[in-house]
Amino acid sequence: MEQTVLQRIVMEAIVRLRNERTDRSLFHLLQGKRSATSLQDAHFYNLEAVFGMLPLKIKRFEQVLQELEQAGWIQREQTLMVTEAGRKQVDGPFLLDDLGGELRGYPLHLWKRTSLLIQTVVCLEQQIFFVPIQQDSAVKDWVRQYIKRVPERSHWLTHVHAELESALSELTEREAVLLSYRLSGQKTGLSFPQLSVRLNTDPLSLQLEFIMAWRKCLRKLPENSLILSLGQDIEQTKMTQSAQKTWELLKNGYSVPQIAQQRHLKKSTMEDHLVEIAMYASVFPIEQFVGDAQYQEVITISDQLQTFSLKRIKQALKQELDYFQIRIILARKVAGS
Repeated sequence: MEQTVLQRIVMEAIVRLRNERTDRSLFHLLQGKRSATSLQDAHFYNLEAVFGMLPLKIKRFEQVLQELEQAGWIQREQTLMVTEAGRKQVDGPFLLDDLGGELRGYPLHLWKRTSLLIQTVVCLEQQIFFVPIQQDSAVKDWVRQYIKRVPERSHWLTHVHAELESALSELTEREAVLLSYRLSGQKTGLSFPQLSVRLNTDPLSLQLEFIMAWRKCLRKLPENSLILSLGQDIEQTKMTQSAQKTWELLKNGYSVPQIAQQRHLKKSTMEDHLVEIAMYASVFPIEQFVGDAQYQEVITISDQLQTFSLKRIKQALKQELDYFQIRIILARKVAGS
């Protein structure tokens, strides 16, 4: 069976899960479920790049797993694992690292703005009616406001064309074709099903290829490029908004009980916030929650067992720690502290 990009990325994700997570855990991670467990899995298992980037329906997700199982590339028992035959299919650099899920939607949001802005400027210059290629109301509102600040539309279009031409020249022919055919001007760009026929692949795999090609294109642009400036205000933080509010209060000197009371947070929610903050904050007062000896023991066991399984680590501990303390230590471990 010839491997598709979609199958490859799902298999790469399963490899990184180390035979420690279920198919449902992977499904929620690919969906981008903003739960503490899914965020934690993405962080611990180095899968943030794929977080929320494959919003498959459960039926299609099951179909992909069945295809991989029938090919002998994965096994589904209590957890998911890749077979030896499957590992040969994912040898080499992982594609999923180029999906950009860790940026929480920034690349796709910037694409929506860029593509609709190009279409709008072209059609206004030609004085022709058009149906917006993007239907996101927030994106359409942003374009309406931005277009008012473009006095020389033809000059703007020439500038953007030059930037894209230069960046696309550094991509592969397939990548350049994929991006250019998706853009709309006087004519509407091709849909993924239309492009999948031309490029001989399934639409879902093509969408993943598109995301990777667009991110590669963005990396080829200079930092002061006009296109990148279109996304300066797009949020790129990894932390959820609720955890950010907790972090701001913590930095302002409020204690954990005070924050929980002020924000009406349950103990479990407060702990989830603290773990999330420990994942992403550059500094974190971990000494408030665990001692140095406890920290070192968890790190040692995690390294020795090559695991992020809370249950396995807790069973191997000599000191008494609860699951929250183990989670927060692992969060700082992965964060590089």
